[in-house]
Amino acid sequence: MRLLLSGILACFVLTDSAMAENGVGYFEKSVRPLLANRCVSCHSGDEPKSGLRLDTVAGIRKGGKRGMPLIPGKPAQSLLIRAVQHDGNLKMPPLNKLPAAEVAILTAWVQAVAAMPASDFVLAAKQPASARHWAFQPIENPTIPRLAGRQPANPIDAFIQKSLIESGLRPASSADKRTWLRRVSFDLVGLPPTPEEIEAFFRDDSPDAPARVVDRLLASPHYGERWGRHWLDLARYADSNGMDENLVQANAWRYRDYVVDSFNSDKAFNQFILEQIAGDLLPAGESHDSLIATGFLSLGPKMLAEDDPVKMQMDIVDEQIDTIGKAFLGMTFGCARCHDHKFDPISMSDYYALAGIFKSTKVMDHFKVVARWSERSIATKTQLEARRTADEAIAGKRIDVQNAERILSRFLWANAGQYIALVGQAHRVPTPALPREKGSVKDLAQAVKVLRDEKAAMEKAAPALPEAMAAAEGKVENLRIHLRGNHLTLGAEIRRGVPQILAGAQPPTMPAKQSGRLQFAEWLASPGHPLTARVIVNRVWNWHFGAGLVRSTDNFGVLGDKPSHPELLDWLARQFIEDGWSIKTLHRRIVLSETYWQSTKWSAEGVDKDPENRLLWRFNRQRLDAESVRDALLAAGGNLDRAMRGSLMQGNNRAYVPGYPNGIYDRYDFPRRSIYLPVVRSMLYDVFQAFDFADPSTANGERVSTTVAPQALFAMNSKLMHDQSRNFAERLIRQSPSPSEAIRRAYEIALGRPPSMVEVHRAEAFLKSVTTQLQAQKLLPAETELRSWQSFCRALLSCNEFFFIE
Repeated sequence: MRLLLSGILACFVLTDSAMAENGVGYFEKSVRPLLANRCVSCHSGDEPKSGLRLDTVAGIRKGGKRGMPLIPGKPAQSLLIRAVQHDGNLKMPPLNKLPAAEVAILTAWVQAVAAMPASDFVLAAKQPASARHWAFQPIENPTIPRLAGRQPANPIDAFIQKSLIESGLRPASSADKRTWLRRVSFDLVGLPPTPEEIEAFFRDDSPDAPARVVDRLLASPHYGERWGRHWLDLARYADSNGMDENLVQANAWRYRDYVVDSFNSDKAFNQFILEQIAGDLLPAGESHDSLIATGFLSLGPKMLAEDDPVKMQMDIVDEQIDTIGKAFLGMTFGCARCHDHKFDPISMSDYYALAGIFKSTKVMDHFKVVARWSERSIATKTQLEARRTADEAIAGKRIDVQNAERILSRFLWANAGQYIALVGQAHRVPTPALPREKGSVKDLAQAVKVLRDEKAAMEKAAPALPEAMAAAEGKVENLRIHLRGNHLTLGAEIRRGVPQILAGAQPPTMPAKQSGRLQFAEWLASPGHPLTARVIVNRVWNWHFGAGLVRSTDNFGVLGDKPSHPELLDWLARQFIEDGWSIKTLHRRIVLSETYWQSTKWSAEGVDKDPENRLLWRFNRQRLDAESVRDALLAAGGNLDRAMRGSLMQGNNRAYVPGYPNGIYDRYDFPRRSIYLPVVRSMLYDVFQAFDFADPSTANGERVSTTVAPQALFAMNSKLMHDQSRNFAERLIRQSPSPSEAIRRAYEIALGRPPSMVEVHRAEAFLKSVTTQLQAQKLLPAETELRSWQSFCRALLSCNEFFFIE
């Protein structure tokens, strides 16, 4: 190695006269870029590492805490050269040694008197190509395209049609009113339109009829259930911890209900961000919503039996950073725990700047096996007063019990014979008859028992104070870099902060006595942030169209997809901010566009030029997600319970999930909407699994959509399909005056449209055939009729048209 280095060095060393003549030029050409690229990210600014600045002439000449970095003409004695050669305890860079050619450049420079410009300078780290990635640039304000001929009223259509025209494509024809109504109903509330809603919309020919439908759906409390569920995928919501200790998170539902309420109230998305990351640091209201919101930081899976408490804490911090990065920024930060990001401009320093913020945040009571997550009181003043009154009454009763026990004790000492007799009776030992006079042992013992029972009943009846999984401020500290991610091998200390590539002109200043979560959240939710608005706008587009303008919805980094319509993405993001970060306003803009109204009509020209439909020449056909499948079945059966809020999770808080570890949690048989069913990590509801429910252990912005055999088996054999097809049949028989009317109503309820005459005749023939087969079983007539209609309903609920949105 020494021979190799000597050879390379010989290529760079100039004669003394040449270096003296061209030393500054050599510095500018070779040394300055190297320092900028390799050194100044740590050794610059007001608080450089080890007090050494390498971005100015004055800083280099002044040196740092370890002394002068170089001695001109003596590289072997220069601290800088020994550090970059990794010769001794000090190694710079600390993780990966510089290439031999770069070490040779610095050595040759010091050997030739280390010439520098006469004037001072300030170096800036060379910006890598990834730093110029489109997603890290400020949001632009694009001009709405002007089209030849008819100008669309909705700017979305102008952007989309401009791209289609440039590609020689034409948009598909518009969907009919029934198709659009079913589409927008499932989209906004996750439920099919009722026959009455379909009829009302079909009869309304006014131009603003669609807008009224959208306003009605957005005002429905079921809107928050539908769109809150989208967010819960990103928040990796679950009612159990999972991992090694699958304990019940009995208060997780409070965060879920907070999310539903936030979407229903159209809470500004920037406020939604603030509350989930730093709600405990905002002014508290009577409802404690902002405190409950910080459950976002606590809900993730945790290795509660991890033997190393520091590793457990850092794993939790890592999971928080990963979730925040994906959910709000569409970025992956996790790999920077061990090394600089291989593709995005995220360094280990960036990671540990963030990690310091969340290391200074408390979400756990302790890290001893089995560790315990934190929960905080969210009691109202009324609840606190009721509990205080109950506690005072219990304290008084406790004194009564203690006094009675003392009296009984004294009586027993004075009447030992009676005590012996009482004990003998209890063990069926023959004893002399007890005295019957007032004040006997039995009388006093009974009185004490009554008092004890009364105290126990009062304690049981005392109102429990509600608690929520929530975050709090912890011990504030900066973190040192963990070399290779190992907390036992530490590098330089990193001040808490935000990733440099996204910091902007005025990065947030972290307070000395607070974690910095509030400042981080404010930075994240600021209008000037290049990612936050783009990412959420793209998510909403994806949830409407089945694909985002950026198809890699959770990855806006270098390896992610480029936007199909970058100008439209920026226009939507800017409008979103100007509209007060309103999700509902964004919905209106999207679902009332001609682009959203398009049919799914196939086109050979479109498939040839744009097979993936990136330019949106038609609407994407989409399968219903797991919750919509189940809720639509319950709605068809007529027994969907639309009650909101609360928990259906069985088991005590922090106790093992019932059935864990050897059994299966199967307590899902409730007619409530699917968002309220328990989400048990490692024991997901089988219907959810069959229809691609998101993994609740990690943030997911986009679910996969598969077509697999278990879905068909579900339609044929599942208890849910059996029960709801029977309920559906009972509903049709009860509400319909004739078989033909029942068939018509069945199609409208299940598919949102009336049947054709061919379908009516086919249904009648099917019913007749099934009835004939059942009559051979000699069932009661009423049961024969019910089973015939149940078979028809099962067939209708199993067809593709039920499972897909056109």
